Amino acid sequence: MGNQKILVVDDNEEIRNILHILLESEGYQILEACDGETALSMVDDSIDLIILDIMMPGISGLDVCKKIRETYQMPILFLTAKGTDSDKSLGLLIGADDYLSKPFSHSELTARVKSMLRRYYVYQGKKEAISDNYYTYNIFKVAKDRNEVFVISPDGQETSIDLSELEYQIFKLLIESPGRVFPAQLIYETIWNEPYFYSSNATIMVHIRNLRTKIEDDPSNPVHLLTVWGKGYKLQ
Repeated sequence: MGNQKILVVDDNEEIRNILHILLESEGYQILEACDGETALSMVDDSIDLIILDIMMPGISGLDVCKKIRETYQMPILFLTAKGTDSDKSLGLLIGADDYLSKPFSHSELTARVKSMLRRYYVYQGKKEAISDNYYTYNIFKVAKDRNEVFVISPDGQETSIDLSELEYQIFKLLIESPGRVFPAQLIYETIWNEPYFYSSNATIMVHIRNLRTKIEDDPSNPVHLLTVWGKGYKLQ
């Protein structure tokens, strides 16, 4: 994921800075453009995703999107304070892939970006680039683009682990950033892509418990998937 490059286009410097910090913390390489003309001069095949503000002076985000679509197919996420259905429909009609209204949450943004990149890589011709890529950490090997998880023995033998799709998505999220503590809310909003309520914590706990039964030698005394009391979960 660290090689994936995102172009952020917004005339508001504060918004660009926020997006830059949030997305860079997720491992992406970030480029910035403050207007449409600059953005068009920066777009090439190395860009994996574009986050594009609609309301900009000079060339509007809509016109930038139209121009990009004449040549390129990377996903475009419109970012705008305008949230009416007509604005959304117009943006999607001219070639945007998704739409996010300001203000947005960190988890909503990252979930949307990950989903768009996953679809792009699998369905838009870049599948070959990542189909054999895995996250490897400690004794685990996890496919980036499909539900394949292995435990690696000391002699290098790989044993497949049968995870449900949700267990796989949670485990993949954790192994993307080993040692990072993921709050239950972030896990829920990223994987389920729904608002988090206090009751959602029980759902997370059940899936974590089931996951431990499959990856831990002693699930009641885990050494890999740890609970950080009052904070969340991490892969040790």
